[in-house]
Amino acid sequence: MSDSPKRSAMNTTRIQEHFPAVQGAIYGVALSLDAFLLNGLPYGVLHEAVFPGFLEKVADNLMRDLASLEQHSPHAPDASQPKIRQVLAALRATCQQLIDLVTGLCSFRTLPIQEVRATLSRIPSIRGECAQMLQELEVCFQTPTPFYQSRPSHSITMMNDFLANLDRLFEEERNASPGFRALACSVEEKV
Repeated sequence: MSDSPKRSAMNTTRIQEHFPAVQGAIYGVALSLDAFLLNGLPYGVLHEAVFPGFLEKVADNLMRDLASLEQHSPHAPDASQPKIRQVLAALRATCQQLIDLVTGLCSFRTLPIQEVRATLSRIPSIRGECAQMLQELEVCFQTPTPFYQSRPSHSITMMNDFLANLDRLFEEERNASPGFRALACSVEEKV
């Protein structure tokens, strides 16, 4: 019986030691997810000719941060580990789905506008699924400060506005003046 309290105390200490790192890893994935959209769509999709390879870079950042988070699963409470593995696998698949969806938009100028709009309309819900899974992980890891509840309101508003205006952003770029296309071509020739 005397071993049980020591083991509990050791497990608690072990878990508490990893709270900041796990919390940081969850924050990293959440921030990379939003950066993938906020930066990847304008610079990696809309202005792909000016910033070649940018979308792949921000997608790699997201997956790298996710891999970092996955490394924390062995430090979770034993009872939570199966759930954590399940949620991490689903999060990885959903992030990859989002990356594939956004990558498919690189040819948006040649796609039918209805297809572009349908694709764009899926982005907020897929991001929402990822955010929900991150919140589930915070509960499983028992992180002291949840990311989305502690995020400044202006950041939330900025992200929501960006997602709400994706159609307009792509429509404007699709109808952009030939001047931008000439600029993109001249930059591409210099690179």
